[in-house]
Amino acid sequence: MWDSTNESTQEPTLETVASQVCTFRQFNEPVYDRICREIAQQKLFHRKQWEYIYILRALEQFCVLQTGYSGLGFGCGKEPLAAVMARRGVDVICTDIPPLEESDKYWGSTSVEGFFYEGIVPWEQFARHVSFRPVNMNAIPDTLGEHDFIWSSCALEHLGSLQHGIDFVLNANKCLKTGGVAVHTTELNVEGEEETFESVGLSLYRKKDILRLKSLVEEQGNVFLPINFNMGDGELDKYVDLPPYDRNKHLKLMVEEKYVTTSIGFVILKR
Repeated sequence: MWDSTNESTQEPTLETVASQVCTFRQFNEPVYDRICREIAQQKLFHRKQWEYIYILRALEQFCVLQTGYSGLGFGCGKEPLAAVMARRGVDVICTDIPPLEESDKYWGSTSVEGFFYEGIVPWEQFARHVSFRPVNMNAIPDTLGEHDFIWSSCALEHLGSLQHGIDFVLNANKCLKTGGVAVHTTELNVEGEEETFESVGLSLYRKKDILRLKSLVEEQGNVFLPINFNMGDGELDKYVDLPPYDRNKHLKLMVEEKYVTTSIGFVILKR
């Protein structure tokens, strides 16, 4: 596992978001509890919940979660994020993979109702602000418009390969207005500097893959917020969850009995 001191002397924080790894300390910040209340969830020490908090906090930091702004989400599944955005008065398009005969009934959505959470926002307000489009993330159409922000939560690693996910991030920037914000989360291979897991269904990004993505984003002329690879030194930062996974001790986990992964989030600003 990487020595976090080699990357940053400071652990990442939600108070001032950068591109950063999920760490235990962030769960104990007041901002985490505040946004947990917004998504109407009890706090869990689970990386998926951290991804929701991270995305909302990053967008909040760049002042785009306000009335009059618009957002576009990719691979939205059944996330509570659109409901929070609608409560804040933001117009949102949620997208997910076109329906398949053998689809994931829990995570996938085929209509706007899949993103509605009554405990977050009234239906009338939600319906005014949120719409749905089926979209293949490997073939983003040119008809989605340009928005103040875009996001995806652990979706790009499921697109077929490491390169497919990188291509998605680069291509998705066409859906941003100048000055717009992109926030994505994905899988980070904690221990693999060279060897990693790559398959049609799941790919684990290494540090060098994230750094390459940063360079490619910058070649587009855009800004990739500085990356903090500090892994934290709390008890749960050192704990690796094994199948069957624990809902409340799930910051890092074992995949394929060999690879340790966690979540990393990154922010892009379009110039």
